Amino acid sequence: MRPDVYPRTLENIKAVLLFYFPKRSHSEIDKNAERIYDERKFKLNELEYCCEVVSKNEDVIRRYYKMYELNILLIVGYDVLFKDEKKWGGTSRREKLRGIKAGLVF
Repeated sequence: MRPDVYPRTLENIKAVLLFYFPKRSHSEIDKNAERIYDERKFKLNELEYCCEVVSKNEDVIRRYYKMYELNILLIVGYDVLFKDEKKWGGTSRREKLRGIKAGLVF
C-alpha cells in the first residue's frame, strides 16, 4: 500500500468515514473516528480502501453479520483485507469471513 498522502488526523479520519458512509449519524461517525484514531490500527490509506470496499459490499457482509453498526463493518473489512486468515479467530468466524471474502466486489 502506498504511503499516506494526507496526515492521519482525527479530522481526516472523520472525512473518510463521512464520505463513504454519508447516511450514518454524526455521533456514530465521531465515535468510530475517535476509536480508529486512538487504536492506530489503520493507516489513513488503509482506512480509505477498507471503507471503499465495505461500502460497496454492505449487502454481502449483512448476509453473515446481522449487526449493522459501522464498527462491525470496519472490523470485518480490516480482517478480510489486511489480516492473515490464520488470525481470523474461531471456526465459525473464519467461515463467515471466508464467505464474505469470496463475495466481495472490488
